Amino acid sequence: MASARTKHELIPNESKRNETFEKKTDGLVKKANELSTLCGVEVAIIIHKQRHRRYDLGEDNAMLWPSPPIFRESLHKFLDYSDFKKRRRMVKHEKFTEKITKKERENVSKWETRCELQESRQVMNEIMKQDHVDDYFNELELEHANKA
Repeated sequence: MASARTKHELIPNESKRNETFEKKTDGLVKKANELSTLCGVEVAIIIHKQRHRRYDLGEDNAMLWPSPPIFRESLHKFLDYSDFKKRRRMVKHEKFTEKITKKERENVSKWETRCELQESRQVMNEIMKQDHVDDYFNELELEHANKA
């Protein structure tokens, strides 16, 4: 049985919203830990939740993962990269999709060429099977055979 789709909108009930926030935060931290462990990469997360209650006096709540000292160390490493290194290492969505699109276009072009070659071979095989080549060809078929 398929699960129901989640609506991506603000949850009106505050207690349910906080419960969902806690669950999603735990899931995100678990995935970050898996990514860090399995792939050997450095992962740092900021989860910032503003409190909207009157008695909070405007205090903000931020969670730094894996721990505040390790997070700050990771942040300083990232900020200390030169702009050149940052640009070289970061992959923007636009560049990523352009790269994939270019690769797919090349792939389509390659398959079009293969199909044209296969069609030409089939035409030539049909011609070879015929006893009377002159009767079989018309003007267009001759042009097609010459292109191949």
